[in-house]
Amino acid sequence: MSEDQINSLDENAIESFLEQEDLKYGMNSNSKVDQSPEKDRSQGLGTAISARLNESSVSGANDNFWKNIPLENLPSGGLFYAEGTELTVRSATVSEIRHWSTIDESDILDIDDKLNFIIEKCTRFKIKGGQSWLTWRDILEVDRLYIIFLIHEITFPNGQNDLFVNLQCTETCAEEGRFNDDVKVKSSMLQIFDLPEELRQWYSPQYRCFEVVSTKLDETFYLYMPTIGVIERLRKRISEIKVQGKQVDKAFIRVAPYLIQDWTKFNAQDYSNLQNSTFDWHLNKFTFITKFVEQVQGARDNSLTTVCPKCGAKLTSTLFSSDSFTVKDLFLISGRLDELI
Repeated sequence: MSEDQINSLDENAIESFLEQEDLKYGMNSNSKVDQSPEKDRSQGLGTAISARLNESSVSGANDNFWKNIPLENLPSGGLFYAEGTELTVRSATVSEIRHWSTIDESDILDIDDKLNFIIEKCTRFKIKGGQSWLTWRDILEVDRLYIIFLIHEITFPNGQNDLFVNLQCTETCAEEGRFNDDVKVKSSMLQIFDLPEELRQWYSPQYRCFEVVSTKLDETFYLYMPTIGVIERLRKRISEIKVQGKQVDKAFIRVAPYLIQDWTKFNAQDYSNLQNSTFDWHLNKFTFITKFVEQVQGARDNSLTTVCPKCGAKLTSTLFSSDSFTVKDLFLISGRLDELI
């Protein structure tokens, strides 16, 4: 799968693979429980959350087979999850790998579905000490691929399915003896997202989102990093619009994932109301949000990085390129048949 195909899985290219109805709703085994935090209602694009939940002593990492993942290791740095959020993952089972084996690498929608299937089955998400479990749809979309790689690593802990990428040093290595070899891939090598420094000034540690206070516009509004659930709901809304034979508002779809705080409360009427509200924006506000989204999109990388063992230069390769593994290889053991038995 090419870099363009992988990049098309992000929220910036939702429209390109919305040709069929999203039928996945209701399939989540970790059903959404009431997790109502205290909320501060604010004027603007959305509602900022001050997430405080009732306490309990249960931790997901206390269960056998589940591994705790430090949120600061995620591409998002854990900045957009409520304080005390805990993510645990487990290895994929044979049953789940059987389902993964049916992946169609020529179908972007099917790839997206299979990635979400692994996330659904192999992750647990909650507020540590909180009474309610979150769901896999509350995970940020930008963190998804990194978590998939972590699940791959604990599914094959003894090298049963190592992934390799060919890397060549073309910078400082001497021409004779220049490094050119297959390198084993580790999750620590992934370069998926780096929040632009300019945008950090609007990050609110209180609300765990971006709080934009504009004296010029005399307005405060909020922008959110999209979750998997937000992307799914947008896909569903847009599918419905296409079925009705209506035009999709491309300018709105481009920024919409960053305007939605809670995917569970985004129905067709919410979509319409939010879309209509954008026509009343001041030009400065529209321009700011559009450029904000462009910077976030530009910060997505989806590459592998390591250093040359000979000269120490930085070596980079695109994920799922012709010089590396395919997305299907993540959970299907590669190699000759005689190596499997």
